[in-house]
Amino acid sequence: MSAFPRTYKTGQTIFKEGDPSMSIFLVRSGAISIRKRKGSEFVEMARIHPKEIIGELSFFDRQPRSASAVAMTSVELVEIPFEALDKIYESVPPYMKAIIATLADRLRKANDTIRKLQEKTIKADHEADDEVDKESLASLEAELRSAKEEERKEELKTVTKKK
Repeated sequence: MSAFPRTYKTGQTIFKEGDPSMSIFLVRSGAISIRKRKGSEFVEMARIHPKEIIGELSFFDRQPRSASAVAMTSVELVEIPFEALDKIYESVPPYMKAIIATLADRLRKANDTIRKLQEKTIKADHEADDEVDKESLASLEAELRSAKEEERKEELKTVTKKK
């Protein structure tokens, strides 16, 4: 079976969401962020560590990458091309392939559901932050008005005392 060592520096992209998939990766060292795009930002779906695998979903359903993988630290991987795994997968009974295909489909759907829930949470957090900002601004304005009123009262006292 052919396998190739790969290294990535912190911040380097291993693969991008939507890229064609041709291999899976075994993580030997480091940490990887699995991300899905949300506009110009991203939502982190998982953190991957040594002895875990990334890209496995695409092996079973041959769909483009469901998420991006980005090195969070220096990362050492072993890349295993699908063609090397295909030889082994050929011997898997058809019923087992059907089970695996069903699991892969459910996992993709679960990933999408998680992403949508995280997007809603992020949106709610931003809305709450905006609400807090409005409340803070209103509170500061009230304090400023109060301070100005106190200042006017002190000025009136000073003017009254001078007369």
